[in-house]
Amino acid sequence: MDNYKEIRELLKPRRDITASAELRHNVRRALDRGKKSLVSRTWLLGGISLSSAVAAILLIVFLPSGISAKEVLSEAIEAFSHTENIDMIVEIRTRPIENFRYMDINADFVSHHICIAKSDSAMQWRIDKGERLATGNGRDIHTWIPSLKLGFHLQDTDNENVLGYLANLLSPWEILNSEFDNCVRNRGAEYHINKTGTDIILTVYAAAQGNFDNIYLLNSSITESENVRRYVIDADTKRLKSATVSVMSGKREIVVLKMTSINYDYQDNAICRLPDGVKFVETEDQPAGLKGLSAEEAASTVLSAFADWNTTILDKVIMHEVSDVAYKEQFRGSSLISIGKSFTSGSGNSIFVPYTLELRDGSLHRHNIALQKTDSDGWIVVGGL
Repeated sequence: MDNYKEIRELLKPRRDITASAELRHNVRRALDRGKKSLVSRTWLLGGISLSSAVAAILLIVFLPSGISAKEVLSEAIEAFSHTENIDMIVEIRTRPIENFRYMDINADFVSHHICIAKSDSAMQWRIDKGERLATGNGRDIHTWIPSLKLGFHLQDTDNENVLGYLANLLSPWEILNSEFDNCVRNRGAEYHINKTGTDIILTVYAAAQGNFDNIYLLNSSITESENVRRYVIDADTKRLKSATVSVMSGKREIVVLKMTSINYDYQDNAICRLPDGVKFVETEDQPAGLKGLSAEEAASTVLSAFADWNTTILDKVIMHEVSDVAYKEQFRGSSLISIGKSFTSGSGNSIFVPYTLELRDGSLHRHNIALQKTDSDGWIVVGGL
């Protein structure tokens, strides 16, 4: 439990605090200002800061009398830390083949089967959303698309980089730890705790993270949306019972994620098994990129190379294994019609360039190609095709 020593110390009740109406009003005004000032999702992988004093106030201000948020959070973190094996079903509005970070408020729910096995030395996990799967062991992450027989091997990367919000659900014993950390370090969020019967309900109201002068990525992921997260915790065992995430669309809440079942007695000795017949690409073998060009020039160079499928250019911006399997059939022989002005959107470091292609069959394909700079300052393609 040494990992939680600092959190428990921060959460330790020191004195009772009663928030005045004026304080509540001032905190809400600060949050509203933060929402206005807050400013990648790649094909491959799927703000204001609050002082610790203000964060502590947020954890107390919105509580009904008789419930200490600090005590609840401390006990829940302690209880979750002893959980070992979990099996859960989570429904998310997305597309089965999209990366795990992607969300679409207009899409149907897609079932994600999540298995977790925790031991003293490591945690293993597996997520299956039908047309895309991933597994990890704390050192390596493998993610693959069965229909393409193509996968990727990632080393030394955080689960969150691949899974987005789902990374929180891999560690239910750390969810409140994560939420507390978000409250202290980040991001224009309100925290409410209520007790109803045998349930403790933690509700988090969070602003969208990122720059949305261009709204292209707004509501494309949970973090890049104004969202409401609700966790239902058993008041006796302090175990997580259910969770939902809703996105605010105007004044309407749209549920985009819901945990429909969770089993704490799960056993599986082969969580990290890999499939036969899938080629795994080492993601450390990054393309060199196109150097010395603007984003618009790089986009034009790449898209023009589709006409004769010029691999001299394409292999510099897209892994050959990816372009050959995922894009060649659709885009080979197409003609570039137009390129637009580049823009940024969301919380990542991608640059987006609008384009129009005429495909071989004469139809038009319009999208925003997503580019990123490598460490050596070359442009590579990370999405938008």
